[in-house]
Amino acid sequence: MKWYTFIQKFFGLIFALGMALGFFFPDVFMPVAGWTMLLLGIVITLTFITIDLNVVAANLKRFHNIGIVFLVLKVLLPFLLYRLALPLGPAISVAVLLLSLTPFAGVSPTLTRIVGGDTEFVLIMQVFLTLIAPFYIPFLLKLFAGKTVVFDTLLMMKNLLLVIVIPFILSLILKPLFKKTIEKTRHTYGAVSILSITLLLTGLLATAADDIKSNPAIALPMTGYAFVLGIILMFAGWYLFFFLDKKKRLGLTVGNIYMNIGLIAVIAAEFFNSEVMMFILIYELPANLMPSLVGRIPLFRLKEE
Repeated sequence: MKWYTFIQKFFGLIFALGMALGFFFPDVFMPVAGWTMLLLGIVITLTFITIDLNVVAANLKRFHNIGIVFLVLKVLLPFLLYRLALPLGPAISVAVLLLSLTPFAGVSPTLTRIVGGDTEFVLIMQVFLTLIAPFYIPFLLKLFAGKTVVFDTLLMMKNLLLVIVIPFILSLILKPLFKKTIEKTRHTYGAVSILSITLLLTGLLATAADDIKSNPAIALPMTGYAFVLGIILMFAGWYLFFFLDKKKRLGLTVGNIYMNIGLIAVIAAEFFNSEVMMFILIYELPANLMPSLVGRIPLFRLKEE
């Protein structure tokens, strides 16, 4: 088995190993936290480089489904989940809001392919949500939670623009200049992205390790809440879109569970307290476990034509 195939196949284990290293050896991996923006930029650049934007542009013409998914998954559902989580305290409710606002991860189309969902639709949603994330995330955070938490909306928008728009522009420049090289090496980009995200999470967890170790009474309930959130997001992706075909619903089920946690963890580390980041990092557990379970649950199995 090729090294990049191994990494892509066992990405959940690699993420878990990286997080364990950050948790148990925080002093060793603390310096990695200073690379988070660079690592995130690498991941997003590689994601854009591998995407055929002509396919995305062609499908954006059929905007009604994309618009409905955005409205339901990234406006109405986050507001509802935030309100439901308020009794659990400001840290958890804000973390739930941040996670539910986050665009799908770059690996979501691959996970969708594994379970038999509509990969192209998930890819289009992932690109669309990522590109508009610098605008809707700060705005909706302010709209929904502005009375609960204080943060610099414009600075958050600026940071999101830097970490998303610059990689997008960079990918547009690199693709024509290094077309042959990219074609020869693109099969390794998924593995490189996984390793970059692993380093990013290792560094962030190293910064939160002492807080988690000193507050097990907080961390343990958070783990339970994180799994409940994952279950809610899984069923929301399936049942809220009964009007779409089952392959699209299956893709949305996976994408709704596995969002770009690296992106939102970086934002949480910069703008919110350690408890918010702790919950987001703990959510990695259900995020890595549950997509693989989707294909095994009878409800989500597609009948053979």
